[in-house]
Amino acid sequence: MKRYILIFISVFLFNYIYAECSDLDSTECLQWAEYCEWNEDVGQCQEIGGGGGDTEYGPYEISSLNEGDGLRNGPGYMDGVLYYPIDAEPPFRSVVLTPGWAGGSSSMAEWGEFYASHGFLAMTIGPNDEINDTHEQRAEGLLDAITTIKEEQWRTDSPLVGLIDTNRFIVSGYSMGGGASQIALTLYDSINSQSIVAAIALNPTIIVYDCDNCPPESAEGCWCFLPEHMIHDTPTLIIAGQNEIDELPEYDGALGQDMYAYTPETTLKMLYEISEGDHGSASFPYGNVLEKTLFWAKYHLMEDLSYCDSLLVSPSNASQFISTLECGSSLAYDINSDGEIDQSDLIMLVVSIVNGNDIEDVGDLNFDQFTDIFDILLLSDFIGNI
Repeated sequence: MKRYILIFISVFLFNYIYAECSDLDSTECLQWAEYCEWNEDVGQCQEIGGGGGDTEYGPYEISSLNEGDGLRNGPGYMDGVLYYPIDAEPPFRSVVLTPGWAGGSSSMAEWGEFYASHGFLAMTIGPNDEINDTHEQRAEGLLDAITTIKEEQWRTDSPLVGLIDTNRFIVSGYSMGGGASQIALTLYDSINSQSIVAAIALNPTIIVYDCDNCPPESAEGCWCFLPEHMIHDTPTLIIAGQNEIDELPEYDGALGQDMYAYTPETTLKMLYEISEGDHGSASFPYGNVLEKTLFWAKYHLMEDLSYCDSLLVSPSNASQFISTLECGSSLAYDINSDGEIDQSDLIMLVVSIVNGNDIEDVGDLNFDQFTDIFDILLLSDFIGNI
């Protein structure tokens, strides 16, 4: 019994280390050099091998609301902050984010700002007890935050009154919060469950309290992770690090790769495993992590099917990239409209860009309002994966 209790405590200790890097000053960051590193560009401590400092914000200025501004103080979470875009076109769809163990709402602030700058509402929350709240309690917090956002649609003093789509939400989180986002998909909530259209799990970990089904050798005979814990039909993006198991051996069988394997094949799902990535490799919106999460949000929240092909392009730093997603067609990459996607499309795109021809309608493959080298690289990767 003692061995399993120690394992359970050790599991949380690892999450504490990786959730706290962003809260350390430069001196403290050096003291935790085994796990954290100081980013000189942004003056912030970050997880070794993680992101941070490279976030590409969207076209909209942002603002935020907290409980002091009248935002509901939900019983399922603490310190909710709702980020929103200024002058974007409503109705606004929403992403709700919760952090890893020992982290609070502020540790997800960069994600909240990122989504808001691209035209979404993004609410960051912390658990009521950053140390002791279970994955399921954190999942309940995500559902409670959806209630808070919905109430902003009707609160007369809210700058968002009448501007919110109350039917389209993504639940997301990092580490323990990523596992919570998956559990939220399996909880029955007659008010909010039907509003969740997708999930995004970032370096997720998961342990479920299930004394009826967990094997006797599991911690206390009640803590485990089994295929029956992932039965849901909600589209799910999982981003995991290739080397996470080396850092978190106590989570063997309960990391993002396992969540993908246990999610039914009939469910739309995607696994992006970052080559050599560790437990902090998806903790910030940057690079390919930024791109995949943004495209996933655009595809599911905005119902913009033009992002489907781009979602299926394997990131250059992926050690594993698999999905059950299927696109109706790949015509977005057929630059010369000949019914085939091949080198001739790549040549036409390159020549058009070099000559300054305006082909933005068909050449802007990454939807950034520019036709440039990044579209060439995207098309090249797509052709290489055919």
